[in-house]
Amino acid sequence: MSGRQSQGGFTLPEIIAAMAILGTALLILMDAHYGALRLFADTSDEILMQSLLERAMGEAEMEVVAGKLEGSDNFGKRYPDYAFSFAAQQMGADEAAGAVESPLYGLSVTVTGPDGNVRTMEMLVFSPAS
Repeated sequence: MSGRQSQGGFTLPEIIAAMAILGTALLILMDAHYGALRLFADTSDEILMQSLLERAMGEAEMEVVAGKLEGSDNFGKRYPDYAFSFAAQQMGADEAAGAVESPLYGLSVTVTGPDGNVRTMEMLVFSPAS
């Protein structure tokens, strides 16, 4: 038996190259995961704001029908850092011209979040009791 026998295994440069490839792949995956988490958080916040805006719109609409044309409130214990305000204005009311009062009101509702996020929605409300 002459000569050296070949032993199985990897050389140091092969191991370093494999670790570099693995590290790069992990960084790419971590960045994608972080981006997905950020997108999920932003979407969750947007959905919450939209949901609270729709709830505030419903409450404001009931207030307008009851005769209250402006006000503000919060969303209770579950969302203590969120608040809303509303203002309504009668549409087509021209008292100087002697026009008949319109049963339509322009309603604007604004929801404010804890981080200064503000969302506004406007709609027309029919109030036959006016």
